[in-house]
Amino acid sequence: MGRPAFTRFLTTDREGSVRWGERTASWRTLLAQGQERSRQVRPQGSYLVDPSVGMEALISLFAVATVPDTILLWSAADGIPRKELAPGLYEVDSPLPGPIDRPMWGVATSGSSGTPKLAIGHADVWELIALHYESAMFRPAFGGGTPTTLATCLPLQFSAAFFMTVLPAMFLQRDLLIFPAHNWRPVQQVASEHEVFVLGVPALAAAACLNTDEPVDMSRAALFLGGGHVSESRVRLIERHFTGISIANLYGTAETGAISVDYRPGHNRHVGRPIPGKAVWLEEVSEHGVGKVTVAAPDCCQFIWTPGHDPVPTAGRVASTDYGRFDDEGNLCLEGRVDGGEKLRGILVYPRAIERHLLTLDGVADARVLVQRTEAGLEHLLAKVVGEVAEAAVREHCLALAEIERPTRIECVSEQQAATVYSANGKL
Repeated sequence: MGRPAFTRFLTTDREGSVRWGERTASWRTLLAQGQERSRQVRPQGSYLVDPSVGMEALISLFAVATVPDTILLWSAADGIPRKELAPGLYEVDSPLPGPIDRPMWGVATSGSSGTPKLAIGHADVWELIALHYESAMFRPAFGGGTPTTLATCLPLQFSAAFFMTVLPAMFLQRDLLIFPAHNWRPVQQVASEHEVFVLGVPALAAAACLNTDEPVDMSRAALFLGGGHVSESRVRLIERHFTGISIANLYGTAETGAISVDYRPGHNRHVGRPIPGKAVWLEEVSEHGVGKVTVAAPDCCQFIWTPGHDPVPTAGRVASTDYGRFDDEGNLCLEGRVDGGEKLRGILVYPRAIERHLLTLDGVADARVLVQRTEAGLEHLLAKVVGEVAEAAVREHCLALAEIERPTRIECVSEQQAATVYSANGKL
């Protein structure tokens, strides 16, 4: 018989706890409850744990992770046939052919819609992932120290939330705070007394600032923002309301885990250097030095699986969905998505490149460009812009683009109204 994904806590000098909504429990209590629930879990079984159920999901996580050679899919339950065993715990058909000889994990990619696409990797290296993030990301953010609390307002089914808050907090017995995106008071209270690592996205952090009447001392907090570039206006807004806070821009995917960190964001030129200890390189490099961003590390997936289809092996080297290049200082510069080209009236355009151009306009905090098609078959470019900027200024700024790349429809929304245009995932 093989090994389980979880065998012990890596630190025993303190007993960390989880605060999730109105519930609080120690990691040791959750482990004990999970071991009790594990009677319903069998070796070689495949199980889905739905994090949307709250604290019960962590109990179910322990139930699966403490049983040898199991597959744990950490994902919303939609689109996957399943049999409910306990709150947030479902038995599912194995996504992999034949028996397995080591425990596996799976997380849904953030861009999935309908039936989710899942990245699947080896769960017996979770300890290594937790220690790697502790050393490569937390310590640099806190000047060599470590945070007492890991906090996030993102839904835990996000792979970033799972790898950067749940796993390190669990193995290292750090306090884990899951707080609502509309109310950052819980994290502000923790930051008044302890060092806290906060994982979020730019839109949610900006909204939290606008809901803050007076500046709040957040000098003990490090805020990591994922989901794209962080504009200078967003950085200024956050620093003005959360005084003393350290802000970093995180780049990564569900398939690769965290890839790079920029500790001084706001310039929109790059996404920082690859995190220490992670292999990041370019494949199929052009004469301009641009290639597919490719990664290898313990938190990279080994298979890509869409329910109803055979899993696709990655051979331990995962190509990101982005093209990139390295500048002279070793920073990773993104040059558009691999799948980012779209046809507009028969001509190939790249919406991500247009978005980067919009972000260089003073006052623009965020931008999204889409190719829209009407029922009559007409096609046009739509630009959604968040910030303190007028439509006329956006149109003038776009005159520097080729005519086919200039948005014909522009929607401008202020930061105060931004909540109306973002999805639940914090995406424009």
